[in-house]
Amino acid sequence: MATFRNACGECRYTTPWLTESEAERRIIDHYARHHPHLVPGGAQQINGGGGGGGGCGGCGALLLGLFVLIVIISLAGQK
Repeated sequence: MATFRNACGECRYTTPWLTESEAERRIIDHYARHHPHLVPGGAQQINGGGGGGGGCGGCGALLLGLFVLIVIISLAGQK
């Protein structure tokens, strides 16, 4: 299950790793308390967790497909 962390664009505050909605709520609350005249901004980080591939779900299948395609093209070009 992915977790999310938001970082304030105005100071060094970051939320803990939480669900997406909870991380959003906390960064909005932070802006309301510490930067009340600014629109919430900053960055969001996603921790894919448990994917084994760094969060890239179909990368292995894509690479395998490209390899097979290259082999087929090279074999067809030899005729």
